Amino acid sequence: MKDIQELSRGKIPAPETGIEVRKSICTICDPMTQCGLDLYVKDGKIIKVEGSKENPYSMGTLCSKGAAQRQYTYSEDRIKTPLKRTGPRGSGEFEPLSWDEAMVSIAAQFNEVKKRNGPESVVFFSGYTKYFRPYLKRLAHSFGSPNYMTESSTCYQAMAMAQKLTFGLPSGPDIRNANCLLVWSSNPFHTNPGIARAVLKGKERGMKLIVVDPRQTPTTALADIHLPVRPGTDGALALSMANVLIKENLYDRDFVANHSYGFEEYKEYVRGFTPQRGEQLTGVAADNIIEAARMYASVKPAAIMPSASPVVHHTNGVQNYRAVFALVGLTGNYDIFGGNLVVPPSFIHVPGLIPTREHEFIQSRPWSEMAPRVGADRFPVWVEKVDEEAQAMHLPHQIRSGKPYPLKALIGFGMNYRMWPDSRGLLESLNKLDFFVNVDIFMTETCRYADIVLPACTS
Repeated sequence: MKDIQELSRGKIPAPETGIEVRKSICTICDPMTQCGLDLYVKDGKIIKVEGSKENPYSMGTLCSKGAAQRQYTYSEDRIKTPLKRTGPRGSGEFEPLSWDEAMVSIAAQFNEVKKRNGPESVVFFSGYTKYFRPYLKRLAHSFGSPNYMTESSTCYQAMAMAQKLTFGLPSGPDIRNANCLLVWSSNPFHTNPGIARAVLKGKERGMKLIVVDPRQTPTTALADIHLPVRPGTDGALALSMANVLIKENLYDRDFVANHSYGFEEYKEYVRGFTPQRGEQLTGVAADNIIEAARMYASVKPAAIMPSASPVVHHTNGVQNYRAVFALVGLTGNYDIFGGNLVVPPSFIHVPGLIPTREHEFIQSRPWSEMAPRVGADRFPVWVEKVDEEAQAMHLPHQIRSGKPYPLKALIGFGMNYRMWPDSRGLLESLNKLDFFVNVDIFMTETCRYADIVLPACTS
């Protein structure tokens, strides 16, 4: 009896304890980081969470969010039933209603807006998580609205757009085969254990590590060179590195001659970004800029690992990253093993080699049969390079102006109004909508302004 009690206290899986391990995945983050979960279950309830060691991506590691699965799955603060607003928006006054009542009400409101103002007046927004996005986009376009949009408007899509403008196709770092890794604005030890493990393995086999980050992090602690750039000056740092590469003839002449356009103009432009001027602009010592440029160019193959968010959260973010990604071509590290490889995605941006018909599924109606997307008039490059969605950052402006057409209703999945640059302005804009629905796990601040709130399940 005592042994069984000790086994139970230790949460040891065994017939005697009634505890078993069930396999699952975490889908809180992007689709590429579905880390494996070992869920210790007793009487149908999770009592312990660990990472699955056999998962090929995470290999037993979990970030703080993944490790907290049990806590938020069983949190008393979770929304457990559809809710209808009874007080003023923002008051937090709601009453329960059934799923049938909620679905009928939402459908009736959306169809009324469609009849009165056109389907484009209804917006479909996705925050976190992301696995459902293909289905949400298909719903939006099948409804007739071009306005499927996501938080990636100020995140991944901006970074990917910078790559498309530079390369034509986005690429990712082949860390496994890289001899030098230039990490730009990322700290995987706090955000992505799978990549952190790859970085550690690279260091063990002698990979050189250069890290651009204004902070001190576990990643910078491993760096051979740490470049603590002043936030928002990433482009100047990249151009100063390019200045060194060209001045010292460290760039790949064959690649530049055969696979680049406008090199002479680029060469003339970066002439003004000496390491000394780079130091003035970025706060990074000129000697460190020179050392980093030499290491990145001479230790081959070399890869650049960007982050989806920090750089492009600045108004000059896309241009900053264009300057960064130009270093890939300048050194001939584009689409080679150990450099920045082009691996076409198979599903929701997940790298793969298996062609799918995902685009045909999610794009159920061609753009030509719908009204212009939100932001199309203000951001023509976005429309040209981002075929997936509308530009969400323009949402509050169009709600307030009603141009080129009014926006009257919105359904959000995990929508967080604080991610917009002018958070208060977005909140005020949401209050101008005729109808607003939000779907979430908890009663967030954004939910408090919704007319109907729907509960979401967890992974």
